[in-house]
Amino acid sequence: MLKKVVDDYSIIAPIASSALTPQGASASPKEVIFHILQDNSQDVDVLDIGFGTGGLGKLIKANPATAHWAVDGIDGFDVNCNNQELFDSKTYRNVWHGLAQNLPSDQISKYKIICLLDVIEHLSAETAKWLLRTLLTCMGDDSFLFISTPLWFYPQDQMQDGDLEEHLIGVPATSMMALIPRMYSINAPLVGGFVYGKQSLDFIEFFQPTSDKSFSFERGLAVLNAINCQYKPGVLFRYD
Repeated sequence: MLKKVVDDYSIIAPIASSALTPQGASASPKEVIFHILQDNSQDVDVLDIGFGTGGLGKLIKANPATAHWAVDGIDGFDVNCNNQELFDSKTYRNVWHGLAQNLPSDQISKYKIICLLDVIEHLSAETAKWLLRTLLTCMGDDSFLFISTPLWFYPQDQMQDGDLEEHLIGVPATSMMALIPRMYSINAPLVGGFVYGKQSLDFIEFFQPTSDKSFSFERGLAVLNAINCQYKPGVLFRYD
């Protein structure tokens, strides 16, 4: 079930106090967001799935070239959806408490850029495959899907009760490159950001994450090197 918390920059649900703190900082190369479109001056609707502490939204709003973009967010961790300070900053236009799996397809189709930053590794392999297929299927023909994930089984457990922070899968670089990205960049420690268009749906069967916790950094790096994928933090590689 989805619960709307913020509507048109106004808080519409009671904000609950908690001893827990918002979670969800990302090591992903978030700055890729500024290079997806040829013209950032247009009006752009962005969906930030698993917005966490709001790092992506803040980054977009802090850049004069994209400050006019409208950013919506959805997150499954209750505390993230009760962040009074974040919502008072008017960073997010609309916010829902719930899981991306519950977003209706007609909602997904409205966005020019859909962001799934450091989210899929928190899902089971089957759920991750289903979610990527669903997003690619429902998004517009000229929309983009921006995904980041560790390219190995990065060990991480729950930090606070109910925070959804545990990592359940690792994603080899072969899976991300087989979806035919438009561009990519890889940060330390081997966290890749990839941008896809609608045509990546034709290659979705090749997305094969693993639940094997022995899929180490070294093994992830070996896979990356085997397919000549570039690991140069701060550098963006494009194919379009």
